[in-house]
Amino acid sequence: MTAEEITEFLTTGDYPSAIGFYEKRITENPEEVTNYWYLGLAYLLNGNEEEAAATWLIPFVQLQPENVDSLNESLVSILAAEAKKQEEISQPHQALAIREKIAEFAPDNLENILRLLLLKFHLNQFHISLLEEYKLAEVIRKSNLKGREKLFLKLLDKLLDIPDSLLVGFLEEIQETFRDNKDFYELLFAKATIIAEKRFFFKQGAMLLEKTLSYPWQTEEEKMEKLYLLFRYYFRAFQHREAEKIAQIYKENSNTLMEKLIASHMFVYNSIVKGNWLDVDKCVEEYKNSLKAVINSPEKIQKKYLKERLIDPLYSLFYLQDNPRENRLFVNSLTEIFQEGTRSIFSCPIPLCRPQKRQKKLKIGYIGHTLRSHSVGLLSRWLISHHDRENFSIYVYLVCQPEDYITQVFFKDRVDKTYSGGRDVNEYITEIEKDEIDILVDLDSFTHDITAIIMSLKPAPIQVSWLGMDSSGIPGIDYFIADPYVLPENAQEYYREKIWRLPHTYVAVDGFETDIPTLKRQHLGIDEKAVVYLNIQNSFKRNPHIIRLQMQILKAVANSYLLIKGFGDEKATVDLFTTIATSEGVNPDRIILLPRTPTEAIHRANLKIADVVLDTYPYNGATTTLETLWQEIPIVTRVGEQFAARNSYSFMMNVGVREGIAFSDEEYVEWGILLGKDENLRKRVSWKLRQAKHTSPLWNAKQFAIDMENAYRQMWEIYASNC
Repeated sequence: MTAEEITEFLTTGDYPSAIGFYEKRITENPEEVTNYWYLGLAYLLNGNEEEAAATWLIPFVQLQPENVDSLNESLVSILAAEAKKQEEISQPHQALAIREKIAEFAPDNLENILRLLLLKFHLNQFHISLLEEYKLAEVIRKSNLKGREKLFLKLLDKLLDIPDSLLVGFLEEIQETFRDNKDFYELLFAKATIIAEKRFFFKQGAMLLEKTLSYPWQTEEEKMEKLYLLFRYYFRAFQHREAEKIAQIYKENSNTLMEKLIASHMFVYNSIVKGNWLDVDKCVEEYKNSLKAVINSPEKIQKKYLKERLIDPLYSLFYLQDNPRENRLFVNSLTEIFQEGTRSIFSCPIPLCRPQKRQKKLKIGYIGHTLRSHSVGLLSRWLISHHDRENFSIYVYLVCQPEDYITQVFFKDRVDKTYSGGRDVNEYITEIEKDEIDILVDLDSFTHDITAIIMSLKPAPIQVSWLGMDSSGIPGIDYFIADPYVLPENAQEYYREKIWRLPHTYVAVDGFETDIPTLKRQHLGIDEKAVVYLNIQNSFKRNPHIIRLQMQILKAVANSYLLIKGFGDEKATVDLFTTIATSEGVNPDRIILLPRTPTEAIHRANLKIADVVLDTYPYNGATTTLETLWQEIPIVTRVGEQFAARNSYSFMMNVGVREGIAFSDEEYVEWGILLGKDENLRKRVSWKLRQAKHTSPLWNAKQFAIDMENAYRQMWEIYASNC
């Protein structure tokens, strides 16, 4: 029998024939070592693992026990060749079985371990613990990598998709070995952004990205961009201490006005989202001075990453002060620079006048990163649900967002087309142009850089801002949706966008899903006759100014408590409320932090524990106010001048409740005390709210959709008349 015939037996899987052949060869020539290697291999491939092990052992024990190293090398060489052959003929299970045996004989064989782990991935058998089992980091440090770099990077590409702390430890062990390997660092950077931006594992993305800061070939601009992203990922992972450390490094390396502005914003925004309002004042002055410096400077922004991020430092303004004239000056000035910068990077669509070929239906596109179980998604879904599909075609563009039940049922299932993308701006522009969108509605405002860039490039002839934290001020935005209440009458004086006031309300819903409450007064040690106030805003809305007013209310109403719900650093929250309560003469024991609830529906049910909800200022609640009114609970709100300070006012006016609307700090305290002390007043307000469910435009999303559609038609008529 020829060697080719034996090879054919192994290739075709006729292992019994191969076994018979090599048993005969050994009988004829028991001194030939390779016969034992091939016989054991045939046994292994035939599933007889014990026979294979016993056969391979014979030369080590009986024939040449003094030549252990050479025997081992010979066996491994034959097994490796066969493993490679099995891979080439698409027999991964057989190849894996062989490579696992090689790992027993040669645990330091780097190429084998790499190929073995790749096979594990291919067969969905990989687990991160295998890195320790095969001591891959140790083997890499001891081995000569020459010729195996690509194989390792192929494995690393797969490893980096696994969000696990063991992987970070593994990278730390091997990082010095790859210190001069450019491909290694570039792969880490690429994967870090994918893990954070597309898969939303922000902490994992940050930890990987941090490994790339020592990349020796990077430019100063590349390092600063990485620091910026690193701050963002730690921040979004609620790792505020790490975010602050990165902000400090970024600040120390800032050498342009724009970088100094971003650094100051990092400190302010990280502090207020953490809830560390007590120390924020020292950052605010520097932040505002930096804003003024950038706006007034003739310095041209050269760095690409800065041009794309220029809108980010505007987030904090509306939480810090109710000063729309100054705020909008900052916004309008900075977004003008932002639009100029983005248009120097990306190709702007060519504006085409389309009215003469306009089909019957207007094409409306909605774009945002929160069309899911998020305040924006929960509110905007009702408009999508009630759109007149005979006269409007509806498109949705999902920007870098996770998708959930709300995304599927209320958006993707109810529109003509959904496009979901990552951070490639040009892909969105291409889709929007291809879809020939007539009116593009921005739901993100300042809250996502990619959406802001897209709006600045103006891919649609008419662009509208609706429902975000405020209109972004980007020159490419034509209209801002408002109502008679949410902006003062003179607001157009400081808005660049045309304010389009709907007749009743700028948003309406058909209600909210509500579950069974899980929170009881007895669980909190609160008397049933006590007055319970509730603050349900997140940490960045807990401005110390409004907390002082809430403490004055608490102090004046005997046997009253303030419950706090909403995310933020627990220690910072306790320190904030305890410090202010003590300074106002209120026992901090009357302030209780509530745990997070498992679902939004339970959260809404638990609102019923409150007698009165105390709103925040200068940034009111929006969705939380709607939930409060839907649950028929009185609310006290401080009305301001900016959009964010008038949400609750608009909603309360639309449900016909004036009790609790305060136009000054003094009125806020007065209403809080009055509603706390007067149970009958609370009942009258609750009765009004119950009746309003049948009559208020706030709870009539179908009519609201008609109002929005009328606005869209009029916007199009104005555009068409000017074409």
